[in-house]
Amino acid sequence: MKNRVRFFRKAKHWTQADLAARVGVNRECIDAIEKGRFLPSIALAYNIAAAFEGYVYEVFPPQSPTPPVAPIVQLQSSAPARSLA
Repeated sequence: MKNRVRFFRKAKHWTQADLAARVGVNRECIDAIEKGRFLPSIALAYNIAAAFEGYVYEVFPPQSPTPPVAPIVQLQSSAPARSLA
């Protein structure tokens, strides 16, 4: 998940350890969130946004839905179609 944690943290001139102490996690957790390797819980995302005095959607912007990998293909039966009449 893409996020703006690093951007907001650097704007406040905080280290990862500073932010971690403010939201009650360890520095490695903040590092993993910034690198997109860890998806925070809703509560943690809220606490991070609150530490920055912002909104969750500013720090963790919504992602556009991903398109399907392959188009949906309608399978055709080799048997002739039957009439329902």
